[in-house]
Amino acid sequence: MVAVVLAAIVFLLWPRLAGTHGGAAAPAAGAPAQPDALVPGTLVAAIGAAPTETAAAHVLALRRDAAAGDPVAMRDLAELILRCGFGTSYGAGLWRQVESMSGYLKSEQVPFLRAAASRRGALCENIPGERNALALQYRQLLQDAAEQGDLLARLRQRSRAWGAEREAALPDDAEELVEDALVSDDPRALHEIAFLYTAWPRAPVHAGIGSSRHDHTALLLLACERGLDCGVGSEHADDMCILGGTCAEGFDAMIWHSIQAEGVTRDVQARMQWLRTVLDEVDRAR
Repeated sequence: MVAVVLAAIVFLLWPRLAGTHGGAAAPAAGAPAQPDALVPGTLVAAIGAAPTETAAAHVLALRRDAAAGDPVAMRDLAELILRCGFGTSYGAGLWRQVESMSGYLKSEQVPFLRAAASRRGALCENIPGERNALALQYRQLLQDAAEQGDLLARLRQRSRAWGAEREAALPDDAEELVEDALVSDDPRALHEIAFLYTAWPRAPVHAGIGSSRHDHTALLLLACERGLDCGVGSEHADDMCILGGTCAEGFDAMIWHSIQAEGVTRDVQARMQWLRTVLDEVDRAR
């Protein structure tokens, strides 16, 4: 369940999904503590939208640096183009989606949805262009960044390819990618590794990683644990809110609730502990 939902969010950001989100399940015995519910005094800070001027300046800087050949800017601009639905996630279209989805949400979740949409729209309105042209630009930016050796771009190139394209994309370097990601000490790399173990064909098992069906979920949670921004208002939480209707909680909390609903909490915890041991060994060898 969680792998299916998250794969849809990452690989198919452009479809508009409407959903409901019921009350949170009680944490299973032994589960890590979940983030406390937001109290009214922190609500505005948690759901506040970034100023439009700040968003415009950020995108302008990305476009300028990407044009100058900076691989990090190229990779980040590609990611923004994807998150912006190739030019569809702003303006009237975005707000029609928000109004439609609001009817499915609990009333306390609607302000979080509106705030997430405001943050996303303020960025995306600065990504002009026709959808097909932006899709081509996304691929080219990611390829150019990967060719310059950017690790996250290399990972995304492989994990976001499908079917025959996936088999043809970087066919012999999956183990090298996993190893590079593990030694990078970058929680974003762990997040990207996770998606090598959800789509088909799956990446080959490397150092035991990929041998469990829970590795995808465990790697996502470990990425949050090791510093990936997963809280309310983060890009990943906004994705889940805008596209999946799961609002008012962090990305990691959403994953834990899905795990609990599936009844696999202890299995995922055990896999996380095994992966922590692997990562600790990598840390000591670094």
